[in-house]
Amino acid sequence: MKWTKKLLTPNTMAFITTAVLTFGTFPVMEPHAYAEGIKHLDQIRVALFIDSSKYKLVEPAVTLSASDGMDIGVRSSAGTLVKPWLSIPESSIRLSLDQYSVILLETTDFAAAKALHAKLATLPGDGYVLSRVKQGRTVYQVFYGSFPSKEAAEGAGAQALKDTTVASLTKSAPPVLTGPLHWSAGTYATEAAALQQLDVYTQSGLQADLALQEDLTGQLVYSVWVGSEATAGQLEAVKQTALRVAPSISLQAVNTKSSYLVRRSDVTSSSNGTVSVPHYAAAAGEQRTLVHSKGEGIAIQERADRRYRGDMEISTYHDKLALVNEVAMEQYLYAVLGSELSSVWPIEALKAQAVAARTFAIKQGNKYEIAQVTDTTLDQAYFGMQKEFAAGTQAVDATKDEVLSDNNGLISPVFSSNSGGMTADPSEVWGNPVAYLRSVPSPDEGAEKGKATWYRIQLADGRAGYVHHMYLKDSGQKEKEGASYYEATEQGVNVRRAPYVDNIVNPSIAQLSVKEKVLVLGEEKESNAYSWIRGPYTASDIKSKLTAAGVAVSGDLQSLEISKRGPSGRVTELKANGMVVKVQYPDALRSALGGLPSTRFEIEEAGSYTGNNSITVSLAIVGAAATETSSAGSDPVYVLSGGQSVPTALKKADIMALGTAGLSKPADTPVTHVPPPSGQTAGQGKQFVFRGTGYGHGLGMSQWGARGYAELGYDYKKILQTYYAGVNITKE
Repeated sequence: MKWTKKLLTPNTMAFITTAVLTFGTFPVMEPHAYAEGIKHLDQIRVALFIDSSKYKLVEPAVTLSASDGMDIGVRSSAGTLVKPWLSIPESSIRLSLDQYSVILLETTDFAAAKALHAKLATLPGDGYVLSRVKQGRTVYQVFYGSFPSKEAAEGAGAQALKDTTVASLTKSAPPVLTGPLHWSAGTYATEAAALQQLDVYTQSGLQADLALQEDLTGQLVYSVWVGSEATAGQLEAVKQTALRVAPSISLQAVNTKSSYLVRRSDVTSSSNGTVSVPHYAAAAGEQRTLVHSKGEGIAIQERADRRYRGDMEISTYHDKLALVNEVAMEQYLYAVLGSELSSVWPIEALKAQAVAARTFAIKQGNKYEIAQVTDTTLDQAYFGMQKEFAAGTQAVDATKDEVLSDNNGLISPVFSSNSGGMTADPSEVWGNPVAYLRSVPSPDEGAEKGKATWYRIQLADGRAGYVHHMYLKDSGQKEKEGASYYEATEQGVNVRRAPYVDNIVNPSIAQLSVKEKVLVLGEEKESNAYSWIRGPYTASDIKSKLTAAGVAVSGDLQSLEISKRGPSGRVTELKANGMVVKVQYPDALRSALGGLPSTRFEIEEAGSYTGNNSITVSLAIVGAAATETSSAGSDPVYVLSGGQSVPTALKKADIMALGTAGLSKPADTPVTHVPPPSGQTAGQGKQFVFRGTGYGHGLGMSQWGARGYAELGYDYKKILQTYYAGVNITKE
C-alpha cells in the first residue's frame, strides 16, 4: 500500500449500502453523513476505472463476464433501483458511454478491421470494433476513443491519422464523427416488433439500433433509433433519408438526458468476425447503470480478467467512463488479504492485516468522490477472487468489524511490505510527525530466507556482474590472490548487473559460453524485500534520473553523497555535486533515484579502474555516517570493505591517505581492497551502486515484520499495538 503526503481527513459524505442483494434485485443506495466516529461500512465502492485528480485509468469500453449471465438495470437519480431492466443470458457483454467517437474505418474485411484496432490499442484513445448489417452485407466499423464533445473527437481522429500505420490501414480516409444524437422511429412493447422495424432501415443502408428504456409506468420498452450523429446537420440528413425509406414512420429527436441503453454488436475480441457479444452504450450524464452477476463474481477483461465479487456500476465521471465495484466490506477484504499477503503467512499476521486493511478502507471516506478506494496499491491491492485463500478469509471473519483507533478516532494505518529491520519515523517519509507512528524494530529478515546465492564475477574484459549459483561450478583453479575461477555449466548463462532477475530494469550485460571461466569475487543473496542491490549506474545515468524527477544538476555529476539520515537510518537528504537534492518530501528520494525499493540505503561509489584479472581495484565510499550534514574534511564517511556486510566509518583524510598510498592498509584500520561495482569497466569513470534494506516507505506495520512477530508468538493485537502506538482495537 502506498501513502499520501498528508494524513487524510474524512470527507463529508460516504455511501453505505444497507440492503442485501438477492437474485434479480438490486440494492438501495442511501446517503449517510460521514463523521469521525463512523467505524463501520456494510459495503465499499472500489474504482476500477476512473478519471480523477488522484488516480486516472480510463477505457472507452469495458468487457464484463459472468458464466451464469447477468442482470442490468439503471438507478434512479436518488440512487434506488427496485428491479433490473433485462436479464442477459450471454456470459459476456461490453459497455460504453453514448458519447462522441470516430469511425476510422468501415469495411467488409474483418482482418483489416482487426489490424487497425490492434494498432489503435497502442494509442491513447484505444477503441473497439462493431459489426452491422447494411443492405444485407456485414460491415465492420472501427471506433477510436470516447469523447465528451465533437471537437475532442475530431482532434483525436486527426491525431490518430498522423500515425503512419493508421494512415496506411485507413488509406488516409477522413474519419467519420459519430455522437449521441438520434431519431426515435417508434417504441414497441416487444423486442421482436422493434427488430422488425429496425430491419427496414438497415436493409436500406441506414444505421439503426435497438434502444432500451422505461416508459412512464416503469415498464421496459424497446425503441428503434436511427443515426448516431455528432452534429445537427448530420442528424437532419439522416432524417431525410429515413423518411424516404419509411415515410409513414414519425421521427422524434431523442432526449439524451433520459436513461437508456443502446444495444449494438461487438466483435472486438472475435477471431473471425462471426462471434459477437452485446455492446450496450449507456446514456452519458447522470445515468448510473448497474450490472449484477447471476452467479458468483464478474470478470473484467481490461483488468487482467480479474473476477470480483459484488456488482459493477458504470457511470460518467469527469466526462469519462467510470467503472466502480460495489461489494460487501468483508468480501472486499477477502481479496485484499489475498492480494497483499500469502497463504503461508501465520494466521495472527493475517488477522493484523485484516484489521489494518479494514480501518484503512473506512478511513478513506469518499477519497475518489464516487468511490472510497481503487483496486491498486495507491490504496491497497485488491486483485479479485482469484487471489482469495481460505486462511485469509478466516482471518477476516475472525476480526469482523474490528478497527484501529486512538483518542482522535480512526487512525490511518499505513503499512508497507518490509521495513528493512526498523520502521520509518514519519519525519523520514512525510517530513512531519504523526502521534501513533514512530520508528520501532521489526523482524523483517524472513524475506531473505531461502533466497538463492548469486556469485559476483569478473569477466575477461574487466566488467563485473552477477550470476546465479546454479549456473557456475568451481573449476579448481585460483588466481594468485587466492580467488577462485568458476566455469559456466550451460550455454548462454546470463550475467546481470545486480543479483536478481528482471529483464527490463536489470537486463543481461553478457552471456557465458558453456565451460567459460570467470573469476568469482564474492557472494550475495538474491535481492529481496529485506535486502537489495540496485545499479551500478554511471554518473550520467544518475543525472538523467534526477533530471527526469525535476532535480537540476549543474554540469557533470561528480559526487553523490548522503548528507542526512533520520531516526531509523533512512536517508532524508542527499547531495549531488555538493548541492542538496530538493524533493517535496524525504521518501520522494526513492523516485528521484529511479525507483529504489526504500530510502534505507548506502551508496557505493568507485572511480575508474584498470580491468585485469586482479581483484585489487578501489575503495567504495558509501555515504555519510552522521545523521546531520557531514561537510568537514574530518567528518566520517562509511567505507565498505570487501569482506564486510556492515560499512566502517573512516575519516575522509584517512581515505585520501589510502588512495595516495596505493590502497595500502594503515594500522588498525579494518579496510580491504574492494571490487568495483558490478558492470564497471576500464575507463568508465564514476559509478554508483545502491545497497539497502526494506521495500516500501517503511511507515507503520511491516507485513514481513508482522509475519516475524507472529512466528515469535505475538497475537494480532500485540502486533498491531507494536507498530501503532497508543491505539485501541475495537469492534463496532
